[in-house]
This record gives sequence, C-alpha cells and structure tokens, in this order.
Amino acid sequence: MSRQTVIRIGALSIQLAILLLIWQGFLHPIRGGLLVLAVGFAAFFLTRDSSGRNQGHR
Repeated sequence: MSRQTVIRIGALSIQLAILLLIWQGFLHPIRGGLLVLAVGFAAFFLTRDSSGRNQGHR
C-alpha cells in the first residue's frame, strides 16, 4: 500500500470514530463536525503534497 492510501484510510477511520462519538453523545456535534473537517483537510493536504513531490522527483 502506498503512503497516500494509508493516510486516506487512517483519516477515514478517525472521521468515523469522531462521528461515532457524536452519535453516542460523547462529543458536541459542532465541535465534532469541525474535527471531521480538520482531519479531512489534513489528509487532503498530506496526500496532495506528497503526490506533488513524488512527481517532481521522477
């Protein structure tokens, strides 16, 4: 598996865990939603940056 795939799967699992916490009532929906967005953006930027660098090296 490539590094990007690992990052994306990890981000998705974190987002699912946050959504589960919201559903269980452990986390405030707005705060949880912001966390989900933050994780999504972090994963997007990590995968985007690494793909750009890899293409530059080849």
